[in-house]
Amino acid sequence: METSLTLLSSLIAVPFIGFLFALTAKDDETTRGRNAFNVTILALAANLFLLWRIAVNLEVDKPELQLLEKFHWLQNPHIDLVFGIDMFSVLVIAAVHIAVIIGLAGAKQQGHYRKSMFVMTLLFLGMFNGLFVAADIYSFYLFFEALLLPLFMLIGMFGEIKKQPSILRFFIYNFIGALFLFVATAVLYHHEGKSVALGDVSRLRLPARFELYMWGAIFISFLSRIPIWPFHYWISSVNSAARNPLVFIIVNLVPLTGVYGFIRFCPRAVPASVEYYLTGLEIIAVISMLFIALIGLINKDMQYKIFAYVTASYILFLLGSLLPSDKILLNIGFSLFAFIIIFAALEVLTTYLTGEQDDKAVAPHGILCRVPRLSFVYSFMILAAVGMPLSSLFLNNFVILSYLFSYNIRLGVLIMLSLLFVFIALMQELYMFKDSSRINPDTACIMDISGRTFGWMSLLAGLLLVAFVNPLWFIGG
Repeated sequence: METSLTLLSSLIAVPFIGFLFALTAKDDETTRGRNAFNVTILALAANLFLLWRIAVNLEVDKPELQLLEKFHWLQNPHIDLVFGIDMFSVLVIAAVHIAVIIGLAGAKQQGHYRKSMFVMTLLFLGMFNGLFVAADIYSFYLFFEALLLPLFMLIGMFGEIKKQPSILRFFIYNFIGALFLFVATAVLYHHEGKSVALGDVSRLRLPARFELYMWGAIFISFLSRIPIWPFHYWISSVNSAARNPLVFIIVNLVPLTGVYGFIRFCPRAVPASVEYYLTGLEIIAVISMLFIALIGLINKDMQYKIFAYVTASYILFLLGSLLPSDKILLNIGFSLFAFIIIFAALEVLTTYLTGEQDDKAVAPHGILCRVPRLSFVYSFMILAAVGMPLSSLFLNNFVILSYLFSYNIRLGVLIMLSLLFVFIALMQELYMFKDSSRINPDTACIMDISGRTFGWMSLLAGLLLVAFVNPLWFIGG
């Protein structure tokens, strides 16, 4: 068995090394950022290889973080950085890397060839990987707040968001949320005299009032990343408005960090003080889910429909993570693997389709009938997104929903209703095939996706199908 030192540390280090190479890459008017782009792709491919090596060294059914690795940082105060990983984190990090590759391809296709964009993307991935392998509260907080810097740079410089005040409020919400987590981390550190392992946070015996305030701060910090009331408005105005496909994908990965925080911190044996928060959180989450799903249903912008689908799915995973059971964690991981890839592919295809429609000034009805390659992959991704048995999303979402129904049937009914609205909103796009009487002859002007793009998208479809047949195919499990 390989040592974790050559794996987990490298998983965090590779994007930072790529960041340095991309930053110093010589890109002039001739290359136009291609060198930085190639460095970014190479770093992502290297990390996917590392993730495979990590996966084959893991015990899949073991719930604890594995391949633990500890670095002593400071003596006074005594601070260690501790890293660990499990199959859940492997699945999520792998899906995020694939999604970013899809976003990079989409950005390149739309002419977004900017060296600084690739540099900030690598920096974001380095912070993201650090967050998902952090094994103690201090390491978790460090990366939880640090990834905001490249995120805000990407949104402000390349998001093409027209409402600038929304970006400011988005920054304030996320920054204040990080401050709440800082308070909780500092108090826990002082209480224990050292950094606390993530798995031990829920087992700490704390005074009732102290426990109430600490969990309140933790819940607010994670909720500030998810489009849930009262944070929904300004988060949604940024998450749904980014017109650069890469930035859209990255900014819609941020709510995942909040969901992940609940997964790692939330105790399974809920104390009375925490149960008060959980009850309120479940009510607010379901109402927010239903509200955003209804807006997605009536909104004509496909970008917002994808955002509604992403948000409803995150809230489903959040509610699943709050259930008093660890058995469902791997199911959430498998669902997230397919979900992240699907929404990234849908965003890139939608951006291409919308751009062609605007450039050629053609009607939407029948627009896909003359572009068979785009029609095939677009239909596949939508059908996979709405839960057809085309990916691991199908079976694992079924398991999550079954747990939610057994926990609270009324809660389950509202969640199913919200998902139904989101699915109808996505399926509305398929009606562009069906009304042949309204097909605009000018749609023949629309260019189909290239054979190379079709090949890559077909490869993604094959990956999703293989993950449905055997989710752990890459380790022979």
